[in-house]
Amino acid sequence: MTELVQSIITIGTPILTAIGVFVAAYGVMRNTENAKKRATIDMIMAERNNVPLQEAISRVNEMAKTEGCIFATYMSEKEEHQGDRKHILKVLNQREFVSAGVLGGALHEKMYKDFQYSMLLRDWDNLSGFILELRRVRSAPTAFQEFETLVKKWKKRPLKVKH
Repeated sequence: MTELVQSIITIGTPILTAIGVFVAAYGVMRNTENAKKRATIDMIMAERNNVPLQEAISRVNEMAKTEGCIFATYMSEKEEHQGDRKHILKVLNQREFVSAGVLGGALHEKMYKDFQYSMLLRDWDNLSGFILELRRVRSAPTAFQEFETLVKKWKKRPLKVKH
C-alpha cells in the first residue's frame, strides 16, 4: 500500500503544481486586465475634466463645422493662426498619447474604443490634413503615427452596434 501511495504522490505532485501555476497565471492575467480597465477609466475621466483640452476639442470641432475650413492652412506661422494651431496641437498630442497607450497595451483597447470610437475617428477625419502637412513641412514622417495607426486599425474593425 505504501508503494501505491508513493506512486500517487509522485504522479500527483507535478499535476497539482501545474494546476497551481495555471491558477496563479490566471489570477495575474485578471489583475492585469482589471488594472488596464481602471487606468482607462481614469484616463477618460482625466480627459473629460481637463478644461483646456475640452476647450481645444470644442474649438477644433467648431472650426471643422466652418464652411471651407482647411486645417492644413493652420500649419502656417501667421499670427492669426497661432491660437487655433495651439488648440489643434493640444488635441493631436492628447490623441497621440492615448493611442500610444492603447497600442502599447497600457490601456484597455476595447473599453477605450467603446467610449471614444466616434470622437477619435472624427478628430482624425478633421485633422489628418493638418498632420500630413506637418509631416511634409517638417520632414517628420512619424508625426502622430500612433494616432494614425489606431484609427486605421479601428476603421478595419468598426465598433459594432449593440442593440
